[in-house]
Amino acid sequence: MGFRDEKLNDGKGGWTDQGPTNDLRMMKSGRFSALGVDFDIVNPERNDGRSCLVLSSRQQKFPMEKSIALDSSGEKNRYLYLLHASAWTPNASMPVGMVVAEYADGSVKEFPVLAGRDVGNWWQPYGVANGVVAWTGENAETFVGLYLSRFPVEAAPVKLTFKAAADSGSVWMIVGATLGEYRLNLRRPEALPYIVADKDWLPVEYNGNTVAGSPLDFSGYLDAPAGKYGPVVVDQNGHFSFRDAPGKRIRFFGPNLVGTANYLDKELADDFVTKATRLGYNTVRFHHFDNGLIDPNAPDSLTFDSRALDQLDYLFAELKKHGIYSCLDLYASRELKPGDHIKELEGRTSPEKFILKRLIPLSKSAMDNWKEFARRLLTHRNPYTGLTYAEDPALYALNLVNENPLVITWRGWDPALIPLFEERYVEYLKEKGLDTPENRTSRGGLFIEFLNDLQIRSIEEQKRFLKEELKLVALVTDLNMISKFTMNEVREHLDFVDNHQYWDHPWFPVRDWHLPYAFSNKSSIANRAEHPRYLMPARIFGKPYTVTEFNFCNPNPYRVEAAPLIGGYAGLQDWDALYRFAWSHGRYNMDKVDVPYGFDIVNDPQAQLAERIINLLFMREYIRAAKPAFAFTCTSGQLRRLAGPPEDDGDYPAEFTELGLYGRIGTLGAAASFPGVRKVDALNAGWEKRLPAAARAALDKLGKTGVITSAGGQITLDSKAKTVKIVAPQCEVMTFSGDMSGEVMKLSGADRYQTAALLSLDGKKLAESEKLLFIQMPNLGATKQKFANERRNLLESWGQLPILLEKCRADVELALPEMKVEALKLDGSPNGAVPSAYGNGKLRFTADTASRPGGVMVYLLTR
Repeated sequence: MGFRDEKLNDGKGGWTDQGPTNDLRMMKSGRFSALGVDFDIVNPERNDGRSCLVLSSRQQKFPMEKSIALDSSGEKNRYLYLLHASAWTPNASMPVGMVVAEYADGSVKEFPVLAGRDVGNWWQPYGVANGVVAWTGENAETFVGLYLSRFPVEAAPVKLTFKAAADSGSVWMIVGATLGEYRLNLRRPEALPYIVADKDWLPVEYNGNTVAGSPLDFSGYLDAPAGKYGPVVVDQNGHFSFRDAPGKRIRFFGPNLVGTANYLDKELADDFVTKATRLGYNTVRFHHFDNGLIDPNAPDSLTFDSRALDQLDYLFAELKKHGIYSCLDLYASRELKPGDHIKELEGRTSPEKFILKRLIPLSKSAMDNWKEFARRLLTHRNPYTGLTYAEDPALYALNLVNENPLVITWRGWDPALIPLFEERYVEYLKEKGLDTPENRTSRGGLFIEFLNDLQIRSIEEQKRFLKEELKLVALVTDLNMISKFTMNEVREHLDFVDNHQYWDHPWFPVRDWHLPYAFSNKSSIANRAEHPRYLMPARIFGKPYTVTEFNFCNPNPYRVEAAPLIGGYAGLQDWDALYRFAWSHGRYNMDKVDVPYGFDIVNDPQAQLAERIINLLFMREYIRAAKPAFAFTCTSGQLRRLAGPPEDDGDYPAEFTELGLYGRIGTLGAAASFPGVRKVDALNAGWEKRLPAAARAALDKLGKTGVITSAGGQITLDSKAKTVKIVAPQCEVMTFSGDMSGEVMKLSGADRYQTAALLSLDGKKLAESEKLLFIQMPNLGATKQKFANERRNLLESWGQLPILLEKCRADVELALPEMKVEALKLDGSPNGAVPSAYGNGKLRFTADTASRPGGVMVYLLTR
């Protein structure tokens, strides 16, 4: 294979066949030296396009092994050094490959190459015991690298064979191999970053509360109780409205409660509801609640624990009382038991924890189990509301099965289910008159059609059961992850479309969901707002679009980008709901102040300030929806011609997603249309030429300069400078360092990367408002937060209290009438007057996070 790959998944490579944005084209040929080991990197232009070995057993487009004969006569080479990496890397200690050395005397030695010991993933690399990160670079998608590893071959072999691990989807990429006489030290010394209060960080005063009536109390935006206008419905414009107030549109914004965070005693439930309302949340998603609802002593997973059910009932009722709507998944992670009598699991234990996701479309007993859980939950009468969940309009929506698109999940972790899919596929081919040997082996477009047909049948039966038998009033969705145009046909059968995305989701080099956590530490802005751009095309015009999981993950230092990117572009795209993942993964940290860790924002003051910005940009519609709208479309013939496999094919072209930085984008089927939306065949070359001139000019400027401004001019993104600027009548928000100016706000001398926001609290234009918030958000950490390397992309400890705030300054100049400037504490209470000056129609002050003990991130400006 070569280092360059010009076409995604064409089966020809090079590199990992992941396309031009995700290859190794930046690798230079010629001599390369790492820690005293020399390699000769092959020039593909002089070697018939080949420069490296790429091996896999399950991904058949790559060879499984390669042998090389050696002339080592007279040499005393005792060590084999490899410059290599892996993709689709298995869990730690699992094999990626094997080196087989054969010697002149006929003997053979085998050297297993293990993930997490000898090699790691080429994305976001980190050192392992026998693999130092020897080369690094960046492609269009991420930070990448290669590992230098040593294997004791002891004597000079006459032949080396490199074999991919058997029955594995992993890919092993070998860029260079060298034999040497000496055992070189592969340890690269690094200073281990360890955050403490010093010249760069100061302790934060934070109590986790918001003072009632303070400028940070957004509870006044709620319209209580939830359900007062009847069930939520979909209006003719494809947005959420109400049955009894059809002209009243509603958007939703809130957090996820995960696991035991759904089961709180009444005092803690009341405390959460208070915090949620003061953040301005008008919805909560009950997520991964299903295991906690089950009686642990019951023989099945359908018998509810009465205490847990009462806690859920009370929390739901209190949320409803305060104007907060709820949604949930009818299956997320409920662990099956022998008493469930799932036919396909009788007599065995599946290695797949959430196997019901894949079984429901295949198995009658699995479908019946899902239905029975739904029946028991939705027909239960909540004693605190007097209504069943099925009839309560405060439960406005539910998802059938969490993160279950078959085009992604059909292989799963339990190989016993694959023959079931294959049997159904043959039945499908016979039914369609397409049963040929070639079609049976296809995992391309035809197989994708089959998976979609299977999923549609399942969804239609689930919907029928809920609506006809249980009389459910809530709206129904499913397939709440992944943006692929191959999923559009299935999503057309849903009341609304839902999706999930994270920026810098951690991965786990040693053990899932245990430290150390690995991150990329990259900027989304630098990647042309990949989050939320990835989400944009999956919306179907004419249906509401929600994102029930988003996050810019801690401790990525660029997570300050979350508020302008999520709030700004969700407004521009005219989406309908946003849910931060998560408030908390358990009740254990909801009753105390602790350091921010994982996905949870319950103790993250930076994220909670970002929520206020998102609330105003999105919920209060400070950002206008773009007028130009473009829908991706394709024909059934184009879908049929996809090469597959399903999990690797069907991604929206990156260029089309970038159109979402200018105007609204989404998807429409070949026969569908929607008023004001222009359909685009983005699978055909030259589609951009048929766009309106303004859209073409915006994309052309992005390609040449990295800068794009949205239609209407409110959002400007500069991917090269890592800046975003929002300028709207009621707000100006900037993510930057150095200097930046809007129409009202001019910032200069910003000595750290930060987000600064000027926000009207009374809904008036900035120049007319009598009450403004100014928020300054730099990085946030914790005392003794520890990383394993200088790039801070391998976290070893979340640290301890106190929470630490990065020290940063910026000089602020505002073209406003004269106003009083006051610092606020993180609970919204006053923190003292801030010196300011006024002259020539400009208000000036310095925002300085270290200007007061306990830190300052918020200021109140009043006339």
